[in-house]
Amino acid sequence: MSNVLPAAFLERLKKIIPARNFDTVLAAFDSDGVMSVRINTLKASRPEVLQQLTDLKISFQEIPWYSDALILQGMSANDYSQLDVVKQGGLYRQGLSSLLPVLILNPQKGERVLDFCAAPGSKTTQIAAQMKQEGELIAVEAIRPRFYKLKSVCALLGADNVSFKLTDARRFRSEDVFDKVLVDAPCSSEGRFKTADPKSVGYWSPRKIKEMAHKQKGLLWSASRFLKPGGVLVYSTCTFAPEENEAVVDWVLRKAQGHLVLQPAAVEGVAGYPALSHWEHKVFSAPVENLLRVLPNGLMEGFFVAKFIKQ
Repeated sequence: MSNVLPAAFLERLKKIIPARNFDTVLAAFDSDGVMSVRINTLKASRPEVLQQLTDLKISFQEIPWYSDALILQGMSANDYSQLDVVKQGGLYRQGLSSLLPVLILNPQKGERVLDFCAAPGSKTTQIAAQMKQEGELIAVEAIRPRFYKLKSVCALLGADNVSFKLTDARRFRSEDVFDKVLVDAPCSSEGRFKTADPKSVGYWSPRKIKEMAHKQKGLLWSASRFLKPGGVLVYSTCTFAPEENEAVVDWVLRKAQGHLVLQPAAVEGVAGYPALSHWEHKVFSAPVENLLRVLPNGLMEGFFVAKFIKQ
């Protein structure tokens, strides 16, 4: 295995994931992963896309827990980008773990949905597809180049019911409340580390984890203010760090003083591993059995999802 991964990270990881999974996770960091894609039903139906792939003799693997997801086999990134179905917006490359937050959010036709930290648009367009473009979807992004990337992806994929806000989500203002809110937060991205890509690890540090956790608390608390009673708030990261996961959830639950409660974050067919009840002498109040942690395994990246209901 490469020496790219910091020793401090590996020592932390041993305390976070089950010992029996440690070698599998290390192997996933060394793996190139898979080419997973989402069928964009705003532009093409599932039967149409499967037929096009079959006609082109492109092998694919179906995903049992999400009918609109596929793994394309034996295809380079360059060949993928040349496919007509990709250029026309019928297929969109998206990690399998990245699909989970929207599945757990479960947006419906006619709802009002708020998507914080929305760029590059993977989850925004997934939400729009699940809503079948019926309802209101506001996508918020703070970083200007990423904001324009978000608009470009939504245009290509035909997500026409999205309105865009270029602002820090912690400063977002609205007179309205929403049925569903997604906070797919910026994080230390530990679940996406690849030893073949030193840049994926390059900015990691314990200090960075603390900086991210501070930002995440602000984002999650801001999001909770725009949720209507009975509404659903989903918080997700692609990191292992308990400071960014369980500790952030614990913090917002305490601050909400009973107005937010955890619901099980689960997708049938997706295996998780136990969330942490404590970390570095801090005991979490959250019912950890309701939190979803997903291990990287060569098919999926490391991920964390929490689901709140507003009382």
